Amino acid sequence: MAKMLMVDPSLCTGCHRCEMWCSLTKYGEINPSRSNVYVVRREPAVDVPVVCIQCGLCINVCPTGALKRDKKTMAVVVDKEKCVGCGMCTNVCPIGVLRIDKETKMAAKCDLCGGSPACAAHCPQNAIRYEVANKAAAKRRELWAMAHAVRNR
Repeated sequence: MAKMLMVDPSLCTGCHRCEMWCSLTKYGEINPSRSNVYVVRREPAVDVPVVCIQCGLCINVCPTGALKRDKKTMAVVVDKEKCVGCGMCTNVCPIGVLRIDKETKMAAKCDLCGGSPACAAHCPQNAIRYEVANKAAAKRRELWAMAHAVRNR
């Protein structure tokens, strides 16, 4: 059964542990600038974790075919042998979570840690969870509706 990352901004405390664990897992260092998950702070005191939704729009724009969907996790992954760091994928990402890593000079994005995302495993508030896709989609609809209901009052 397909799973995906689910973010509930109302639970985020802005601790940035998701960013730290992501960079530690992927690059062996605690460096939020190398994280593939981002905590965006909007004042007053609203923190929102932003993660790749694995939409796949980046796959078709890659001129070298370096982006493909992992059949096991359904995550879009970067083939480091094919990536030339051109940045075409970063231009098309609707959420802005794809980046060119400054050290490797290649595309970097969430690959769901092979099916065991470190960000979700280490979020003390469960603001980021790895859930069955249908359950996550239903929760996203609910959160979207709540956010827009508050805004339209």
